Amino acid sequence: MKLARATTAARLRRLSALPVMVLLAILAIGLGIASPHALSAQNLINILNQQASLILVTVGQTIVVLTAGLDLSVGSVVSLTTAIASHDIPFAVPLAVLAALAVGLVNATGILKFGIHPILMTLSTMTAVQGLALLIRPIPGGTVPDWMRSYAGAELFGLPLPVILTALAVLIAGMAISHSRFGLHLMATGASPQSALLGGVNTGRIILVAYLLSSLFACLGGLNLAARLASGDPLVGAPFGIDSIAATALGGTQLSGGLGGVAGPAAGVLFLALLGNGLNLLNISTYYQMIIKGALLILAVSAHRRNQPGL
Repeated sequence: MKLARATTAARLRRLSALPVMVLLAILAIGLGIASPHALSAQNLINILNQQASLILVTVGQTIVVLTAGLDLSVGSVVSLTTAIASHDIPFAVPLAVLAALAVGLVNATGILKFGIHPILMTLSTMTAVQGLALLIRPIPGGTVPDWMRSYAGAELFGLPLPVILTALAVLIAGMAISHSRFGLHLMATGASPQSALLGGVNTGRIILVAYLLSSLFACLGGLNLAARLASGDPLVGAPFGIDSIAATALGGTQLSGGLGGVAGPAAGVLFLALLGNGLNLLNISTYYQMIIKGALLILAVSAHRRNQPGL
């Protein structure tokens, strides 16, 4: 019985990512026909390198969404990470990681101990953390350690090292969600917390770990971004919160929780990036680009119909 349920769940996860995979393939073919430069190896590598940070943030966001939660604070964590990492102080990077984990802990505490809705809780921490980032670095500047700059420019097998490590992170997260007890408990918590509790799942611990991982992946995305910029920016993470949610929904992860994976959301990031890049190559006005992206997102998430109130 357990094997049958696990097989069914795995099949549903694969199917949830299928629409965005098809859309990505159609978009790639269309752009390849419309512009000879859209699918050039260098252009694709540039897109992957530019979107590595957002993919990392989206992985963490997806883990939270699978519990039927939402994390609006990830963008502020990205900004805070770049602000801390760009200061010439000892242990700046470990300090950034600890700060991010503290944000995750505060989010989980507010949700679990005080019963605050995830949107309201993470909206509050988003504002507070953004203020902290501005306090630490009021304007863009500073410099990151030499090893971070070297990391940003390093290549392996002809690919940027950040792209390879991001792909590895997605693979590990995907395997953990699909083939581990944690992944099973994550899905159960999102699908029905009451049933999960009756089944012996410590839902509180699962939600705590989910928000810690979300902040950790946001921190990794911020470190990757700081390495690329070779400096800090207290506002650079502002778009990441909404973009990660959009990519998660576009990738087939149910916003009501309990169904999805990281492959689809990662493909969602690439779909949005390739779409924007292709429209730029075709000299489409920014205003029309916003309309096109919005319309496509509405179509893509129209399948996320709620049977009950909530996320």
